[in-house]
Amino acid sequence: MQSSASWLRRNLSNVPDISDQEMNAAGERPAEDLYARLDGVNSLVIHHSATATGNARVFRALHRAVNGWLDIGYHFVIGNGTLSSDGEIEHGRPVWSVGAHAREHNGDSIGICLVGNFCETSPTRKQMASLTYLLKKLLEDFSLSSSGILLHRDVPGCRTECPGDNLTIKEVVDALL
Repeated sequence: MQSSASWLRRNLSNVPDISDQEMNAAGERPAEDLYARLDGVNSLVIHHSATATGNARVFRALHRAVNGWLDIGYHFVIGNGTLSSDGEIEHGRPVWSVGAHAREHNGDSIGICLVGNFCETSPTRKQMASLTYLLKKLLEDFSLSSSGILLHRDVPGCRTECPGDNLTIKEVVDALL
């Protein structure tokens, strides 16, 4: 398995000048007492990584080492078979903690990132099956209806194409039926 440092250097042009050891340490989860606690959950926000490859560890290293964030922005990452199994649900931030994935809505939402660039490709069948499973569980856990599911681009105040044209809210909601 490749290191977080090698993935970052191969996939990004703005990698900071830090050692492989420091970069790989950025791939580790910080202490739980550093996180702020969510007050409540009103929405589940779906993202794509906008990269062909990735997993929770490399995105954690990216968000910590390059963006300077406390941790990975998402609560969950769903693999596409590149650096984790196709459809594998990986944990990012603790589900009870404030994320860093949807500006002005991090305090009341859960972020789910599917690995892939859905401006160019579609999610795999296994990713969609895992997303459906995870959404059903989270909808139940937080007593939400399907109207609480948002694509990142549909979050008020967010200006992005995420998660690309090849993943629609209709497709996501229809899969829940």
